[in-house]
Amino acid sequence: MGQFIAHTSRATDIVAYDNPYNVGMTGLLGIHSGFHMMSECDTLILLGADFAWGQFYPKHAKIIQIDRDAARLGRRHPITLGLQGDVIPTLEKLIPMLEERSEDQFLNECLEVSKKTQAILKAEEKIGDGKVIHPQYMAKLLSQYADEDALFTADTGTCWVWALRHIKVNGLRKFLMSLRHGTMANSMPMALGLKKAYPNRQVIALCGDGGLAMLMGDLLTINQEDLPIKIVVVNNGALDFVELEMKAEGLLNNYTDLHNPSFAKIAQAVGIKAFEVKNALELDGVMQEFLAHKGPALIDVYTNRSELVMPPSIDLGNVVGMATYSAKAILNGRIADVETLMANTLQSAKHEI
Repeated sequence: MGQFIAHTSRATDIVAYDNPYNVGMTGLLGIHSGFHMMSECDTLILLGADFAWGQFYPKHAKIIQIDRDAARLGRRHPITLGLQGDVIPTLEKLIPMLEERSEDQFLNECLEVSKKTQAILKAEEKIGDGKVIHPQYMAKLLSQYADEDALFTADTGTCWVWALRHIKVNGLRKFLMSLRHGTMANSMPMALGLKKAYPNRQVIALCGDGGLAMLMGDLLTINQEDLPIKIVVVNNGALDFVELEMKAEGLLNNYTDLHNPSFAKIAQAVGIKAFEVKNALELDGVMQEFLAHKGPALIDVYTNRSELVMPPSIDLGNVVGMATYSAKAILNGRIADVETLMANTLQSAKHEI
């Protein structure tokens, strides 16, 4: 019998990272192996998970939900059985009641899917031809050189995705994000609070350009309070998660363009050590120097605006939406945008293969 664990985005740094049967994150920000296990299982046990995305629940499985709050039982999706109680003592009572079985077909299937999914994620982290900086590559370097017990924050949007998919957890690293509320510009303020609470740990804020622009005054606070946090600006000139959502719905993106200043020069002007990277071939060395700096520091990374965030599964609605967007874009003279979208789609398809 195959017994697996998939986890929500909020549990990424909580569940056993080295569990060989952990097939990864599920949900809107998740990966394919987590989605596959959830959609194909015959019994799903929700352990303290108030999982909101109904489209990612299995359609035909028995669902058992365990939660200390009875009001949460069945409120997101119909369930077969709801049990009120703390997860650990409840499982301690239930596990002895399970019958041992030896079938491993589903186990092997899910492990193979997980292996392929991890290979795809690793392929996305490559430097590429160096012409553009892929945010996955940036996140990989951040993961590689950050402290073993670093604390990470990330702005709502694609910063979520790059952090949760490509920064490795190890039992010591922790994430703090606005995953429940989707608050914009949350990363830098969260980093300020974390550094005050944990002054001896490295605190890294992954900020979108739109998010940082909303609260640039906090740079003055960082300098004035001498808070040695590290700010990584994902500078792609767009509110890109909103832009992708609009395109997926078949809408032309409007009012998502950002005409950014040099965030590095602004940081320097207020007394913060700053770095600016536009060339992927330079990013590795600069990232190491940035993280090694003793005081507060900001790195302004000009990433690929057209990078696609591939969902854990692609349905007909996604395809129709993107096709509708492409038709409208061509009719409105945005041929170059469609060409870029198609090129990135083909590149992602190569990874899938």
